[in-house]
Amino acid sequence: MPRKQRIEYAGAVYHVISRGNYRKDLFTVGNSGKAFEKAIFEVVERCRWELYAYVILSNHYHIAVKTVEPNLVVGMKCTFATRFNRYSGECGHVFQGRYKSILIDEDHSLLGLINYIHLNPVRANLCQVSELKAYELSSYPKYWMRKPRKELNRRRMLSLADLPDSIGGMRRYTALLELSEEGDLKKREELFKRYCRGWYIGSAKSKMKLCKILNKDNAQVEWEGVDLKELNRQRWENIAEREMKRLNKTQTDIVVSSKGTKWKIAIAQHLRNKTTASNPWIAERLNMGHPSRVSNLLNNR
Repeated sequence: MPRKQRIEYAGAVYHVISRGNYRKDLFTVGNSGKAFEKAIFEVVERCRWELYAYVILSNHYHIAVKTVEPNLVVGMKCTFATRFNRYSGECGHVFQGRYKSILIDEDHSLLGLINYIHLNPVRANLCQVSELKAYELSSYPKYWMRKPRKELNRRRMLSLADLPDSIGGMRRYTALLELSEEGDLKKREELFKRYCRGWYIGSAKSKMKLCKILNKDNAQVEWEGVDLKELNRQRWENIAEREMKRLNKTQTDIVVSSKGTKWKIAIAQHLRNKTTASNPWIAERLNMGHPSRVSNLLNNR
């Protein structure tokens, strides 16, 4: 069976999210928040990541980061399983399960994500937009420095809004945040769904393009998690199309041939051997009737 793994590739941009174990307040104990921030900066430098935004709240964090090399897993393990525990004095599993890493369309969705991250303290009722500079555990106040920390990419962040890399650009960016802040609870929930769920944030066209690239470059990988159903289905589709081409069959043949013809059974068996494609998906894709028919045909081969 193909192995499962995180999606990693050179130049990938992620929204990384995780919460403290049992949703306990993790970053308000002693200097734990500062320790976590220090761990982020160290690993960004060590792994050569481009850090666009981060915020650390009482029991969770958000990070927008670009991995120049395919090393998200290595960096996250180094940061949060080792360095943070060492700095904060914590031990064991301090976070709630595995962190979530959502891929971002860098050209079209990244600015919205950065704004979402910077406005987290406002949505948590910790401050107003005009007071964000005083919220220390965030990239936002760091961007106001004449010369921001080297780990942060202010030039890229402001360029997404067509703003200059300067304090003047930051003033205009703050005005943009004030316009972006949404007080309506329903719309805030929509923002949460947009930036914190699924596996990819971007247009349907760019998502499909990425699906094809990922499945071509990772032909033996079974993508992990319910959020990646469509990515796995694209992989199944690629395999089905390849087998049809090998057998010199077309979509018309699928429609006009009998549901239990030998070549359909052969493709179905190949999909079952090489993937986790479900009987309903196979039955619909190959026009083989009810999903139970697929099981019966394969079991009686």
